[in-house]
Amino acid sequence: MEEIDLYLNKINDCTITPSDIDLVIKMLKEDTKKGRIKATKEDIQWFEIYKFGLEELELEKSGESKMQVGDWRNNLNYSKARFFVDEMDELGLIENVSWHTQGVVIFDIKNTDVYRIHLFKKIKNALCELYGL
Repeated sequence: MEEIDLYLNKINDCTITPSDIDLVIKMLKEDTKKGRIKATKEDIQWFEIYKFGLEELELEKSGESKMQVGDWRNNLNYSKARFFVDEMDELGLIENVSWHTQGVVIFDIKNTDVYRIHLFKKIKNALCELYGL
């Protein structure tokens, strides 16, 4: 089994985590260096956004305060984060979106199962596109 299959199986089993996305990013960079795929900086940035989305899902499920979230603004592309949040809001997956000073965003996930399925589908589609699956 190839490494990509491991992550696709985790997506299918609904067990992929934010730490898995770090490993996916590492795999994408390695496979790009080997010439196996052509992952761009923009592709990597999207996976960082997906990691953020998974972290928000974990926070929602844990019931922890969203104000305890680390400062992600230095790690994420703001325009992609904004697009991601706006899209989720337009689809009705999140509510009570509040953008604060310097790009801090807080929102509530309406239905964690629907949000998770949508996010996993985005991750899977991005991986399949990069690997030609």
